[in-house]
Amino acid sequence: MRRSTRSALGRFGPRLRRWSVGAVLLLVIPVGVQAGVAGPAAAAASSHADSVRARQGAGDRVTAEVLDAPPRRTAAELEQLNRLLDREGTGPKGATASVPDQEPLGPGLAVPKKTDEARPLAATVLRDSTIPASAVAGGASYVSSTQEPSTDANGPNIFQVGNWYASRSLDSGATWTYLNPFTLFGSGFCCDQVTQYDAATGQQFWLLQYDDHLTIANAPASGSGAFTNWCSYEITPSWLGLADDNSLDYNDLTITNGNVNISTNVYPPGGTSAIATGLLRLPKEAMSACAPISYNYLTRTDDFTFKLTPGSTDTLYWGSNWGQSNGASFRVFAWPENSDTYAWWDRAVAPYVFMYRDDGQNCASSDGVVTNWCQFADSRVLGAYRAGGALGFSFNAKQDAGHPFPYTRIVWFNESDKAYVGSGDQWADWGGIQYMSLASNSLGQVGSEFAWGGGTGGTHYYPGSAVNSSGPTTIAIDPNYYLWGEGNTCLSGGIPRWGDYLTVRTYQTDPTTWIAGGYAIKGGNCGATGAYSEPHNVLFSG
Repeated sequence: MRRSTRSALGRFGPRLRRWSVGAVLLLVIPVGVQAGVAGPAAAAASSHADSVRARQGAGDRVTAEVLDAPPRRTAAELEQLNRLLDREGTGPKGATASVPDQEPLGPGLAVPKKTDEARPLAATVLRDSTIPASAVAGGASYVSSTQEPSTDANGPNIFQVGNWYASRSLDSGATWTYLNPFTLFGSGFCCDQVTQYDAATGQQFWLLQYDDHLTIANAPASGSGAFTNWCSYEITPSWLGLADDNSLDYNDLTITNGNVNISTNVYPPGGTSAIATGLLRLPKEAMSACAPISYNYLTRTDDFTFKLTPGSTDTLYWGSNWGQSNGASFRVFAWPENSDTYAWWDRAVAPYVFMYRDDGQNCASSDGVVTNWCQFADSRVLGAYRAGGALGFSFNAKQDAGHPFPYTRIVWFNESDKAYVGSGDQWADWGGIQYMSLASNSLGQVGSEFAWGGGTGGTHYYPGSAVNSSGPTTIAIDPNYYLWGEGNTCLSGGIPRWGDYLTVRTYQTDPTTWIAGGYAIKGGNCGATGAYSEPHNVLFSG
């Protein structure tokens, strides 16, 4: 679930080279040549702060009931769940950046085709599994149109969660069974879920959001009992040194060599203006044993939303683009696991039009048949990766003179000194490209999952899902549009809402490939008889 902030200050508002590699067109941003942007020479200064050490007791063990079909939600449950999804936030973070007049940073993405035999694609879908093919057709009693899927796997054992389900497959996606997040760890389950498999411990970690707390759980991911024997810890705001009458929202998780790292936004009692963004560093070995834990945490009041970087190992990296000069700056963080002190670097980046909820962005088709599915979106950081000596971060950007639809901007930094390398755009002249998630593979390639849709003239692209594969500082322009939508999404707070995030992970069994979760509305517009939000789990390669 996402709460948004809007500043009291108002709405925030080199030449590229291109060539063909294996018949896939790429764009490359040369290092440090964008006018008015700090290059490697400006990379020395950083700021530091100490985290806080704390301790919590042992976790609680519980065995999950495995169901053949997902439980149907009652009318009262659906009303409560949708009310929680509709909550909005306000509050100033950062200053207004001037609106840029900028040409796109690279060529636009190829026009979607349902069959692409005539051209090579940057990503190849190796498996596409529908979750679940039979039961979800019951409609929104099972899943929300605001899906927010998250997934990972241990070989054939796959775990995928979303609004409002938890699913497992023990046969590489051929069949699926279900867990009930509404009852497994107590009452009050709401929405945001994030999951990741850790090969070092053999555990699947699962983060869930409740009315007044978060739950972080872990279970063995091997054998016929995979994802059933859970150990859970209840995370309240006191874990961040804050009063427990605050609330936690919009959460992220990534696993490093020794820790499970969790970020979250903090809101005051009854309020919708974020007072802090926090980060927890929890020891994964102790959690795997369901033991008491000693951990570190930090909170910041000058940033809104952290995106943690998959592929972090002995140093956790993360980033935020919301809190300084929104639309023209980026803050990169680093926290070595052997230290209680973390550091950050503020970097000027190529300017873009920062996007807020219901802020004039328009992903609708030109004739309005496809509704404005990104109207609920904003420009917080949604994707991150570490690959080839680079740190990359992605976020939504608003349409401008050079981009006819909202698009995704990616910014790149040197891992070594955090110098700004450059930026690239994933954009199209036929529709919007939004909600991009990123992860690197063992070959140094970057896999992405994103939502797409719109249309010009009489063309209608209802929002769907796509995957792509690029280099650490390049963008391939021929993604695989593997999932096409068939209808418009529902309203949230009176405006169309597609979702808040997607997920792609490195597939640990074959780390040259990726596993991802996507979805699309099938069977007609949301609310029509037979319409439902169909989640998918895909395995793909570059």
